[in-house]
Amino acid sequence: MNDPRGVDRRILRTRVMISEAFLKILPQKSFTEISVVDIAEQANINRSTFYAHFLDKDDLLNSMVNEKFQLLEQLLAERNAHLGSLPSFNEPDPIFAVMFEHILEHDEFYRVMVLINPAGSFNIRLNEVIKDAFFHRISQLGMEQKVQVPLDILLDHISFSTTGIIHKWLADTKVCSPHHMALQLTRIALLGTYKAMGASV
Repeated sequence: MNDPRGVDRRILRTRVMISEAFLKILPQKSFTEISVVDIAEQANINRSTFYAHFLDKDDLLNSMVNEKFQLLEQLLAERNAHLGSLPSFNEPDPIFAVMFEHILEHDEFYRVMVLINPAGSFNIRLNEVIKDAFFHRISQLGMEQKVQVPLDILLDHISFSTTGIIHKWLADTKVCSPHHMALQLTRIALLGTYKAMGASV
């Protein structure tokens, strides 16, 4: 009798092989030019094996993106749940720390998705994940009535500036550590733009 856990491991291993093959092709060809045959050959499998796991390349891409965002959202929720106050000047905000640590751990995926962006809406979805995390923070600490600018503009500013920094960090091949990046964004957030520039306000 087959061990069902072994079958699950084989399925998972094949899906990982397919995903890794796809990520290797994406920097070389545009998404529209990539065929299932290309992916199967790169993964060293036949087409029938590919179709046993995914409907088509769009299904594969969506599956990969959804899987990573689900993991990121779970990590952010776990870290947010233990936060009782705002971060200090010398410790990175857990949201920023989770973001950069997660991106480093899944480096190849994020380099392709952020810099090449074959999913089209990937950066928009990343913005939404960041906005949701900070909205939860604001709600958790009971600060909704204390925000001094419209909440939607505040959340857009946080998310778009963060994704912009992530893009630059990946484009620069992650010269700085995740801890350093998270700490600098935390300090900018605590100081505000003008104080971070050295202005007295």
